[in-house]
Amino acid sequence: MTKDEIKTVLIKAIAGELSIAPADVEDDEGFMQLGVSSVQALKIVNGLRKELDMDINPVALFEFKTVDDISAYLAEERAS
Repeated sequence: MTKDEIKTVLIKAIAGELSIAPADVEDDEGFMQLGVSSVQALKIVNGLRKELDMDINPVALFEFKTVDDISAYLAEERAS
């Protein structure tokens, strides 16, 4: 799965959790700026684990602060 495909999955997950349109999720905006709470972050990560079939540490959403950053990280993790 490419970085862009992962980004699409992540944007949909964030938009769904925040009840906003995917177009309203900017890939260079921080998760906290988007209004993602720690509880919502856990829900997003759990959804991504299932969707991407990967073991993802929830802390990753706080270490990689934007959609673009975490998409690149997850694409690298999948490749290795």
